[in-house]
Amino acid sequence: MITFEEALNIVLSRTLAVNTEVVPLEDSIGRVLAQSVTSDIDMPPFNKSAVDGYAYRSSDHGKQLKICETIRAGSSPGAVISEGLCSKIMTGAKVPEGADSIVMVEDVDVQGDYILFKTGGIDSAGNPKGKNICPQGEDIKKGVMLLEKGSLIRAAEVAILASAGVSAPMVATRIKTGIICTGEELVEPGETPSQVQIRNSNGWQLRAQVSSAGSEVSYYGIVPDNFEALKKTVKKAASENDIIIMTGGVSMGDFDFVPEVISQVGFYILFDRVAVQPGKPSTFAVYGDGIENRKVLFALPGNPVSSLVQFELLVKPFIYRSMGNNYSTLWFSAISAMKYERRSAGRKGLVPAVLSPDDRVTFLEYHGSAHIASLARANAIAEIPIGCKTIDESAPVRIFLLK
Repeated sequence: MITFEEALNIVLSRTLAVNTEVVPLEDSIGRVLAQSVTSDIDMPPFNKSAVDGYAYRSSDHGKQLKICETIRAGSSPGAVISEGLCSKIMTGAKVPEGADSIVMVEDVDVQGDYILFKTGGIDSAGNPKGKNICPQGEDIKKGVMLLEKGSLIRAAEVAILASAGVSAPMVATRIKTGIICTGEELVEPGETPSQVQIRNSNGWQLRAQVSSAGSEVSYYGIVPDNFEALKKTVKKAASENDIIIMTGGVSMGDFDFVPEVISQVGFYILFDRVAVQPGKPSTFAVYGDGIENRKVLFALPGNPVSSLVQFELLVKPFIYRSMGNNYSTLWFSAISAMKYERRSAGRKGLVPAVLSPDDRVTFLEYHGSAHIASLARANAIAEIPIGCKTIDESAPVRIFLLK
């Protein structure tokens, strides 16, 4: 049995190499950028008015000035501002040549074609209030890198790509992930379970997690605890996917065939026991001789809390790293709002918890890795270190947030 940290290092050392493709900007959300993006223009591309007001020469401040034109955003100034002149200007419009300052509309009186400055347009030192001009290139200079290769494209990144004129970014191709659930006791959500059956929740949970991590999902359903049926399904999934995620069948029961099946299909097991609770029987294997991995397989425990947590900590970083994004689980330090005790301290504990706005953590009532109802209230997972049985009230505790 290895530590969780050792398991994570092994997983992240075996990331896959993926291809790239160009996609329309509207389809890029959730993808990983496969090339760095630089700005092709200054932003703003011209001296821009920050307010609605009047553009003028600061040396003319306090004088009566004649309004020579009105400049709307998106239109070019027609006049050059010289002594005694000003232009009415809208927010975002290009500042006319000759002007070096803009006075806000509320700081002047308008009399016909002229403006008169109010005293409110002067600061305590007797100087004109701020220029109210956004200089060309103030935000970004032409040629500056806007997004690095490997950036995850979210709404903000879409805006940046659009501003840089990138209508079809190059991104990493989506990793294909196959999900297989095992167990005679499982039925799908639309079926009514018998007295000895349960509905398959973790398979659907994993489908949602895989999809939200930017991967394509293929679901192979529930496979009975039959060696040949399981071998056939794993072989098919291996031919169609980059990653296989299995749930169930990795413990020590008489019908837990997964380790032998995946070995016969051609996977080389790198670890099959992790000192973590829940998730001890988590297994990671690479296809082939274990040296050059072209496909990988994660075999996770069948209990839903185990599979959810181990996906977040092991599988999700693997997917993002394979696509070129430097993803890692973000751990935070918080304060325990209660005393928490556990029976055994031989493994790292991962407990569903609630983080409050004041950074205090409440451990949820938790009956083990099958207690999926605890996840409905949880917004975080709290870590209990190996060797620690008790977390005292007000003691520090590490957590990561569930998204």
